[in-house]
Amino acid sequence: MHCADLLDELLGERAQSVRAVSNSILHAERELEVETGGIVSIRYPSGVIATIDCSWSWPMSSATWGGLTLQVVAERGTVTVSPFAKGVAGHDAHGETWSPVGADLDALLLDEFVHAVREGRQPQPDAGVGIRTVEIATAAQASASRGGEVITL
Repeated sequence: MHCADLLDELLGERAQSVRAVSNSILHAERELEVETGGIVSIRYPSGVIATIDCSWSWPMSSATWGGLTLQVVAERGTVTVSPFAKGVAGHDAHGETWSPVGADLDALLLDEFVHAVREGRQPQPDAGVGIRTVEIATAAQASASRGGEVITL
């Protein structure tokens, strides 16, 4: 669900409704008491539909866990953002694209927090972003447990 707050920011609007399904099939041998597979579809007032795969789909032996990515598919191209990768990849009308980046996102978040406290201003992202993400996650849990769409507005 880490991508939910990014979607609000990128689209400039809040989620209108959420629909989700979940299961515990992945890593079932570990007998976990939580869902390990889930798909969340979010509908926005503009008509955009975003899908978040929040499954534990990486093997336990993977060097990094989670595989957080954001892929945007649009009429004229796509872009995939992977915060743990050292670049931004995508496709446009001319083919595959790649732009190297090297910022440590965790360090940037911590630096922002420290500077905001020292300067007496609200750090960004702020608690409102977290609250919006929790609203979407809560709506997804409700949808997965009872089925159907959950209105978030």
